[in-house]
Amino acid sequence: MLIYLRDYANAITATGYVFAILGLFLALNGQIELGTASMLWMWLLDHWDGHVARKTKNSRRPGMADFGKSFDGFGDFIHGVLFPSVVVILVGVGSVLSFVAVLTLIMAGAIRLSYFENFGLTLDAKFTGIPVSYDTPLVAILLMARPVLPIVAFPTVFAIAFIALAVLHVTSAVKVPAIRGRAIPIATVLAIAISAVLAGGSLTWCGE
Repeated sequence: MLIYLRDYANAITATGYVFAILGLFLALNGQIELGTASMLWMWLLDHWDGHVARKTKNSRRPGMADFGKSFDGFGDFIHGVLFPSVVVILVGVGSVLSFVAVLTLIMAGAIRLSYFENFGLTLDAKFTGIPVSYDTPLVAILLMARPVLPIVAFPTVFAIAFIALAVLHVTSAVKVPAIRGRAIPIATVLAIAISAVLAGGSLTWCGE
């Protein structure tokens, strides 16, 4: 089975898993900002593996693409559904609203990923509904906004934001262009910059 990781695109996906595991480990040990910074690297590698897969599609060994599709899809669930759900619970400290948000997010995420697995992009290369890849960036944005929000209100804002995003995951009326081509380097720079801000802020707070 490990031979499938010798494929360039699948190797990139596997590297992303390392960052995903680190992100979950850090978040569950109280370092939510650092965990999110790590998960953003999983997010950017998730875009690069698809880019490499498309560039090397004519030279990939038989079975590599099929394996990669499932391997990548499970990674989407981790960084797009599981990790945001964990952070919602941690931020909400087990509140009823956080439970509702996680229930909504996981159900919507599972439906969204299952739909994409079977139907893929539209003919003009767009997603039907907001893809789950928007979830970790939203976690990052909300965490960066936390210092300017009331402490008491932050868990509520966090949970409601993900309930709204969960609804958009399964809204067929929304079409979102896939991040491809020139958009990938731009997304990469943004992910690296945001992860650096989160990591820097987390280390500063630890020093205090």
